[in-house]
Amino acid sequence: MGYPRWQKRRKNKNTEGALQLQILKYLRAIGAVAGKTKTTGISRNGVFCADRYLFIGFPDITIFYKNKIYFCEVKSAKGYQSRYQQLFQELCKDSNIPYILARKLEDVMEIIK
Repeated sequence: MGYPRWQKRRKNKNTEGALQLQILKYLRAIGAVAGKTKTTGISRNGVFCADRYLFIGFPDITIFYKNKIYFCEVKSAKGYQSRYQQLFQELCKDSNIPYILARKLEDVMEIIK
């Protein structure tokens, strides 16, 4: 019979998910307040529904540290930003808000000291 599709994906190592967890643990260790953004829709009775209130392109992690806010988008080594994510990054740049494109933990550590 086999697994449903979503279970197969969970069995594979999710490098972006693992990196997000690593980043969140580091941020907690240094005393930052950080949280992961829910970037997928919702399931109602087994049917996937897009969340119409989700801000498309919003980064994976929001960070508050030493009276500053940071946004962090996590990508694997081969991952790329969507056009909406690029637009959000430009919005941050125009607003002087630090935006981190993290492919490894050191990318975050370099900006948040």
